[in-house]
Amino acid sequence: MKNLLLPAVLIFIGLVLAGCGSAPPLVSDKYLNDSSLLTENPCGAPCFQGITIGQTTFADAERLVRDNPLFKDVQSQENPPQAAWSAVNGDQCCVMTADPSTGIVNQLLVYVAPNMRVRDVLAKYGEPAYVAVPKQDYSQTEAVLGLIYPKQGNLLWVMPGDGQSTLDEDDPIVIVLYLNPADFDDLLATAELNGWLGYVSVAEYRSADPVLTPRVTVTPAQ
Repeated sequence: MKNLLLPAVLIFIGLVLAGCGSAPPLVSDKYLNDSSLLTENPCGAPCFQGITIGQTTFADAERLVRDNPLFKDVQSQENPPQAAWSAVNGDQCCVMTADPSTGIVNQLLVYVAPNMRVRDVLAKYGEPAYVAVPKQDYSQTEAVLGLIYPKQGNLLWVMPGDGQSTLDEDDPIVIVLYLNPADFDDLLATAELNGWLGYVSVAEYRSADPVLTPRVTVTPAQ
């Protein structure tokens, strides 16, 4: 099985959106119908469906996934520890990785059906600490902004429309990335991020001066 997920530091600058081949759509009812980020049922961030990032072992997490009636078609490998699976009535939705040295889950990415809105997230968690702003659109019709909540260990990708669109409170959350909150200081040290500007255009977010610039330069793996 190919490498399923880029390192978290690359996700922070949007490179997770630059996969090989045709990119899947960001908005689809065939993704996982899940709002547990808001309901905290069965658990709240940084926990997803019983898997707590930074605590749960990969073996236990894989067992939880295989036993969960919400999921199907689980694919996994041990070296490095990675797994991917689909929503029971839909498309591939989820990707999980673990630290090879400890076997502890360190990242979990979930494509979600467009049921959670920006206004719902802000009502639950307040304004994001930072906003990740990819320099390119995801596709001709879809652009994204990333709302970052270090305390919860979340990066939430929201889809306002295309690159000419303006962020709106009704825009859907399309991807939820769960990370270990304890890792955020190290991750933020490599990131260039904007502040929360409110409901303004994607272009304004892209042209704004970053409030956080990299303190550490990451050398790409050879």
